[in-house]
Amino acid sequence: MHSNYGHDGGPPPKRPGTGAALFRNLVVVAVVAAVAVFVSGFLRGDPGITALLPHLAPTVNGTPKDPGPDASPGQGQQKAARAPDTPPPGLEEAGHPLGSPAKPAQASNSYKFLATNADGTPVGYSPCRPVHYVVNAALAPAGSEGLIADAIAKIAAASGLTFVDDGATKENAAEKRKPYQPALYGDRWAPLLISWTTPEAAPALTGSVIGTGGSTMYSFGTGPKSYVSGSMALDAPQITQLLRNAGGAHYVSAVIQHELGHVVGLDHVDDPIQLMYPEIGAPDGLAAGDLNGLYKLHTALCRPDL
Repeated sequence: MHSNYGHDGGPPPKRPGTGAALFRNLVVVAVVAAVAVFVSGFLRGDPGITALLPHLAPTVNGTPKDPGPDASPGQGQQKAARAPDTPPPGLEEAGHPLGSPAKPAQASNSYKFLATNADGTPVGYSPCRPVHYVVNAALAPAGSEGLIADAIAKIAAASGLTFVDDGATKENAAEKRKPYQPALYGDRWAPLLISWTTPEAAPALTGSVIGTGGSTMYSFGTGPKSYVSGSMALDAPQITQLLRNAGGAHYVSAVIQHELGHVVGLDHVDDPIQLMYPEIGAPDGLAAGDLNGLYKLHTALCRPDL
């Protein structure tokens, strides 16, 4: 089960098979951004693996885009007129959610959303279209094979979102990634970018940060918000070191699932049993609260207007 050893950097008890206390808590911090701004989650870990950072408080930055009175926000309405610097609205949008996740076996309220709309619905990706993703695996560590695909499969099953692997990309992680890049990805929202990278290429990974993940929200004026694209960066050198430790792959899997949780809309919780708790004491995967939060995300708005 998950354990909470606090924020003081103290080591956990020895784990069977490790011969030493190789892992301390993996600590994650979500930085919440506003409409049309990247939303990031940061992982902090063992000083033997990474150096601890001070706690990061949530920040808000950015303002909604307003393409004008021709835009028609909301579920079930007509497609909006095309706004500047956006793809044609409604690409691949079906008239119903593509997936139907199984209701979690155990009810739990131990989940939070990064953002909600005025009507209380969670901000998420449209469940009526697939979430495309690409991977820059040029620096993927040995032993990481299959970890991303497995984590995505778990998030997809729990949320009902349909993920589509668009293959490899040479796009690098960027602090302010554009959600619309027609020259690179065609006339559509850019796919979720998952990149194995370094702090030199992605300064957000400097110091103790081992991974970031989040998505870009978009709205028409004061209308409902939805995620349209996202990015996840993983520190290849640090994860290479982590994978050399006994049980390291399980921790990396937990990290990827946690960051994907931020990508699709989950925030941190106060319950140490959940994977979305800021500290990962043991890599047990998605718990009841995580599963209930992901299940609720399938009620996010369909967006034929985006």
